[in-house]
Amino acid sequence: MNDGGVVGSFAISKAGHDKGEVYVIVGVAGDNFVLVANGENRQVSKPKRKNVRHLFVTKSKVSAAATADLEIKRAIKLYKKENV
Repeated sequence: MNDGGVVGSFAISKAGHDKGEVYVIVGVAGDNFVLVANGENRQVSKPKRKNVRHLFVTKSKVSAAATADLEIKRAIKLYKKENV
């Protein structure tokens, strides 16, 4: 899988023990996998590897400056406030 512009997008987990959790895609790992972080239990330094079939990738994105855990955590909080 190439980047295709998904890095920086919000993604909601559709399957697994983290179902319903909101993440930010921070990288691509292979053909069908992406790396996601939420700034809390999954930091940017140690992202979760997740199959794209188990994610709902939204059209919303974080700002280009949001690369730190605190910025991602704030962006997810704002996303939840606006979309829930």
